[in-house]
Amino acid sequence: MLMETNMLTTVLITILSVGTLSTLVYLVLAVRNLKSKVDTLGLEMVDFHTEYDRYQINQQRELADASKDIDIRLDRVHRKMTKQEEEQYRELQKQVELLQNNLPKTIRETIKHIEFARPLDNTFNK
Repeated sequence: MLMETNMLTTVLITILSVGTLSTLVYLVLAVRNLKSKVDTLGLEMVDFHTEYDRYQINQQRELADASKDIDIRLDRVHRKMTKQEEEQYRELQKQVELLQNNLPKTIRETIKHIEFARPLDNTFNK
């Protein structure tokens, strides 16, 4: 009986040892798998941040380029408008000069016609 008890004890200890070892092996494999997943997620996070940084840099460049383009176009429009205003001002100045030069002559001619005009009915001389 003692031998049977020793044998049963040995079998139980062996079964418990195998169960414990298989549980430990399973846990070690699970930990390695989780570690691998954590490492993969870490690398994916780094890739995500790198891509996001590139995206932000590209957006800033595009915004800066668009801003420069708008500034250039507004400057062109401003120059064109200024040029048109200057041309209109010069044209107006020419008209004012013509008016100033021709006005005295026109006034003289009008006064001359009035001074030497004769009445139509000739009642003035009677």
